[in-house]
Amino acid sequence: MKGNRAIKIAVDVAMSVVLVATMATALVQEVPHEWLGIAMFVLMLTHVVLNRKWILGVVRSRRKASYMLHLILIVALLVCLVGMIASSLVLSKYVFGFLPALPGASWARRIHMLFSYWMFVLAFAHVGLHVRIPRHMAPWKRWAMRVAAVTVGAYGLYAFVRLGMFAYLTGQVQFAMADFETPLAITFARHAGVAALIAIVFHGVQVALTTAGRRGRAQGRRGNEQGGRAA
Repeated sequence: MKGNRAIKIAVDVAMSVVLVATMATALVQEVPHEWLGIAMFVLMLTHVVLNRKWILGVVRSRRKASYMLHLILIVALLVCLVGMIASSLVLSKYVFGFLPALPGASWARRIHMLFSYWMFVLAFAHVGLHVRIPRHMAPWKRWAMRVAAVTVGAYGLYAFVRLGMFAYLTGQVQFAMADFETPLAITFARHAGVAALIAIVFHGVQVALTTAGRRGRAQGRRGNEQGGRAA
């Protein structure tokens, strides 16, 4: 069981790193970008296989709001994945270069950019929903984590604006201009900052939903107890 968990963690970490690298190389390194895309696809399939029982549980669950949010993210990620695969077959110059030229490069470029940015956001939203922090923790550790989250989140917000992510997510950008002056390491760090920001925000959403659920159950128990005494 511990070995299986270690494999899951390793796949998830690799998937996160590869996804950030795929986004960072999108406009400046075509060959690595395409191969990173293939690696991302393989890692995503591996992730699905390793977590198939949990995914089936989410699909079957109809009670908790958090599970509904997970389900929405899963469906949205699936849509993005299909769109990215279809557009990649049209746009690829290297990995799928052996295929005959397919029509529709103009729409494929737009679809690929839009879906890739949304997959980036949805994937790290998914990560944020799965982050678990121990409830019982030393006060100084809890404050240190809060300071770190605020610091990283602030950098992520700066990077979100600096990268023009909103324009990509809303489909306003049709022909992105490559930035060859910014070192690739900085571009990677900016995308990693945005990824951290998204994960932090959705971890907060998860905490809020979990807290609301606990309060609702506690109120329900108190109501049942009061009703039992009244009877």
